[in-house]
Amino acid sequence: MRSIFACVALPLLLAAARADIAPIPDRGPFTLEVAGLDFSIQPVSVKYPPGYTKTYQVAVLSGCADGHPNCTLAKQSHLIGMEVQSVNGASLNEQSRLGTIRDAFAHTRGLVELELYRRDGGESLTLGFARR
Repeated sequence: MRSIFACVALPLLLAAARADIAPIPDRGPFTLEVAGLDFSIQPVSVKYPPGYTKTYQVAVLSGCADGHPNCTLAKQSHLIGMEVQSVNGASLNEQSRLGTIRDAFAHTRGLVELELYRRDGGESLTLGFARR
């Protein structure tokens, strides 16, 4: 009976212990200015039942340089404050989210496609931005 209990209890204890481990911090820069767009790493808290909250780090389009064509597009489309989900169809690297964005703007030919997500409205969209 004890061995059955140990087989059931051990995975549950390990799962609970892993749930309390802090998220892996982004090892890259915390802000990025590229092609007239400003990105930053920001914490986001997500609530899970029953009453558990977990905090993640996400890359957010936090602002832009007035007068730049990418900024005009971002403001007209109300993109400021949206979370970057993917770049050119690839999810962001957890270890260097802003580095992934920077590399895409440095090495992509043509437009850089950003998939952006708004947590408060659940809206997601993909737009192409000029490299410079």
